[in-house]
Amino acid sequence: MVGIIVVSHGTMAEGMLDAARMIVGPLDGILPVSLKEADATEDLMGRIEQAVNQVDSGDGILILVDAFGASPFNASARLAMRRQDIEVISGMNLPMLMELAISRAGMSLDEVVKLALEAGSDSIRTLSQTLKSE
Repeated sequence: MVGIIVVSHGTMAEGMLDAARMIVGPLDGILPVSLKEADATEDLMGRIEQAVNQVDSGDGILILVDAFGASPFNASARLAMRRQDIEVISGMNLPMLMELAISRAGMSLDEVVKLALEAGSDSIRTLSQTLKSE
């Protein structure tokens, strides 16, 4: 199964996993990594790499980060550029994480990436647009 690492500023990663666990149950093969104010990028990269090693079953790794171009993204991207079996998606959200948690079994890394992008973007909407379409 594709392993998943959730990387964020502060404790957002832990909060995302806590919320997803509350809704969908156990989150196998998914770990959080948080950037703390005093962390150097190298420290963050080391913790991401440790998490990758813990969830790596040989099917690939998807790293979800909070914001494109920020330290969690940059550290994850540097690691992904050293390995063919890692993909990084920025702009993570809870529906994306929940869909991955319940649906990724038996999928390839490419299929998991596609699922994440669809679930994440499909979940972004406004109330007014939703009400107009009904």
